[in-house]
Amino acid sequence: MASVIVVDNDLIGSIKEYSSVIDNINNSNEFSSSLNLPQSDSELNKQELFEKINNESNDEKFKKLTDKEFEPTFYLLIHILSELSTRDQVLNDFNSTIYKKLIKVTPSQPQSLKDRKSIKSTTILSIYSTIFNLLPTDSNTRIYILKEILKVIKASKIEFNLIEKNIGNNLIPWLKEANCNEEEIKELFWNFVQLDSNYSKKSLNLIKNFTHLYKITSDLELNNLITFALNSKTVDVSFLINNNVAECLKSNSSNDLAKIFNKYIHGEVISESDFKESINLPKQFIIKKSKILALAKDFSNESNERLSFDYKEIPNVESSFELEELLVDAIKSGVIEGKLNQVDEKFYLTRVNRFIVAGEDNEKNWNDIKSTLQQWKESLNNINEVVKAARENIVNNSSA
Repeated sequence: MASVIVVDNDLIGSIKEYSSVIDNINNSNEFSSSLNLPQSDSELNKQELFEKINNESNDEKFKKLTDKEFEPTFYLLIHILSELSTRDQVLNDFNSTIYKKLIKVTPSQPQSLKDRKSIKSTTILSIYSTIFNLLPTDSNTRIYILKEILKVIKASKIEFNLIEKNIGNNLIPWLKEANCNEEEIKELFWNFVQLDSNYSKKSLNLIKNFTHLYKITSDLELNNLITFALNSKTVDVSFLINNNVAECLKSNSSNDLAKIFNKYIHGEVISESDFKESINLPKQFIIKKSKILALAKDFSNESNERLSFDYKEIPNVESSFELEELLVDAIKSGVIEGKLNQVDEKFYLTRVNRFIVAGEDNEKNWNDIKSTLQQWKESLNNINEVVKAARENIVNNSSA
């Protein structure tokens, strides 16, 4: 979506308006007097004015403005400098002084209540966004702006869900249009996803789609994927394993993180001994998630034969309390469906996720699914007769 900067005056009027802002900051009219403005735009010495206004517009002065004052003032500066030179010189060059000025006034950390009148990170993002949309879609400067936007979000700890949809859905197309090379695309994508401190399912889906388009070619990328997946509250992350990811896991089987992840996605229980000292991950959280998946795998292996299970038959748990907690968490996470009978200590299974991992022999799992679908089909064959008989029983009972 294109952006515009709207001003109410001609160029001389805009310069007068801007110089009055600077005069107020300086508590002096020295700056506006030094400009010696003529009567018409055609008489302006544009190069001289550009240098004077550009030099006077520094971060020390901008920081004396309130947040509400800063944004329109900065847009006015962009307009003036663009008219005194060209928009390309001012905006379509990442070495432009406009970007240097913006970086210098960007908050370096999350702001507190006492900073409520200071220039806000959201205002900086708004300005970057406006400039981004002013530039041609194939402008290489757009790549620079996206990098700066991610830096601002990271430093300010802005809620990821506020920017996830807009940037997440458009980041790759934007970068491609700007002729970004593959390595930069990968770097920017992972920098963006890692801003999601909640490790959400939406971001996992972004990773899934991204790794479908781009092969994982480095340990760093693989570690990024595994770290994000294991930190996520989403238990079943097998949907991340496409052929590209499966190939990378296979070729990096000696990688310590890959070893843990391989065990995890195959429904094996992770133990503390699996974590090397260099692996900085929430151990107990991941171990519990692995137990939930192992539980689902046991049910998956048995579900074609039976759907009820005694507590004592279920492995990898030390007590009925732990098992019930795992069953509840497994149901909440969506990997199984069923009902607990705490009195008889039984669990009745109605649905379980199948363990199908790309790049492996999944014939048994597919056969299990085929068998389950066949059972459903057969159970529906006489559904009309069952419904009719039930209706007749209700009528007969009510008239008796």
